[in-house]
Amino acid sequence: MKREPRKKKRMNIGINMTVKTLGKCSICGLLFFCALSTTAETLTPEQTLESVKQSLVDFAMANEIQINSMAYLNNGVLHESAILSSQATYRGAPPLLGSASKDAGSNKGITNSESCFESRGTLRREALFRLDKDDAIFTKPNSLGDHSFAELAVFIGQVLSDRMEGSKTWVISEEREYSSSYDGYVLGSGAVRAPYRFDIKIRPRASEGLVKKASKRWFNHGAYYAQDVARSVVNNIPGLSYREMWPSVQLEYQLTLVDRATQQSVWREAMPLDFPKVQRDYHRSKLPSSLINDIEVLTERFIQGATDALQCEPHRFQLFVVKGSGGLEINAGLVAGIDVGDKFLISGGSDPLEEVLRNPKLDTLALAIVESVDDHSAILKKIAGPSWPATNDVSKAVATYF
Repeated sequence: MKREPRKKKRMNIGINMTVKTLGKCSICGLLFFCALSTTAETLTPEQTLESVKQSLVDFAMANEIQINSMAYLNNGVLHESAILSSQATYRGAPPLLGSASKDAGSNKGITNSESCFESRGTLRREALFRLDKDDAIFTKPNSLGDHSFAELAVFIGQVLSDRMEGSKTWVISEEREYSSSYDGYVLGSGAVRAPYRFDIKIRPRASEGLVKKASKRWFNHGAYYAQDVARSVVNNIPGLSYREMWPSVQLEYQLTLVDRATQQSVWREAMPLDFPKVQRDYHRSKLPSSLINDIEVLTERFIQGATDALQCEPHRFQLFVVKGSGGLEINAGLVAGIDVGDKFLISGGSDPLEEVLRNPKLDTLALAIVESVDDHSAILKKIAGPSWPATNDVSKAVATYF
């Protein structure tokens, strides 16, 4: 748009306004796809994709829309731009959008667990787990009784793996380190591209206040002096020996769930963990039973917390170019519950609602179907929409299961 003012001058005008849509959501994603399922046999893939696009548009517009607009004059020419954003939270393809009956005037949008549906119950989320090693403490032997931090971390990893075994929600395996990319290619499995990763971190709890710390140091000094005296006396008596107690240690056990595509933390929780005072012995002792019980209880709590954090999140997968054929595959397969014939919505990013507002035509969305499947990957075949993303854009594209 061009306008010629009487006086040529340069000026900047910033306009910010918020437009709230009136009324309530025009569709309900759940009801839409319930109706769609009854007529699936009569809809072509292109018609299905168009229905998905319309549902996304209706859902985005049914929530608060914010318009950030800017205009300025440059050499007598008016330049304008506007950026639209929605307060709605993308919960996947229309089956996962949740109830659209929420008041459109709410600034919270549809985000809580009561207004969304559990992601496909037939799919499981694949994840790796790794130990977050701190060399400053992991290299010290006998830091925890006659055990080390590294040993305790390995034990926690085993507990996490055992608790996940047979889960209907998760499939996990330990992240392996290889000396070279070639070894990783030959010895590794398809699970190395799992969408998620659990980071296990065990560390000493935050130090106490200076006064308490000084008092404790003075007390320990006196206690150790008394132990030295007792040890020297008892050890001089034939047939007797003096064995000290291993001191207790206050720890913190933290578990973090990371989205490997973005390297962003999805969920994190840390809880105190106490290594109790234990009797020294001639032979290497086992981990205290009270410590093992606490670890098992906390691990169960953490697994539930991570599961709840993803309850309303759709199953999204990265796209990869298949070497040789040039086709596209996702980082999930039979292990995760993917099967031949499953459908995926292909978008340029993880939030198609942004594409709705940036590109109303939604001509970047595509519909794909699983053509073949392996344990940890699946080959997709486009059945509707534009051509596949360019090779340099594949890493940004996302396949959402619905």
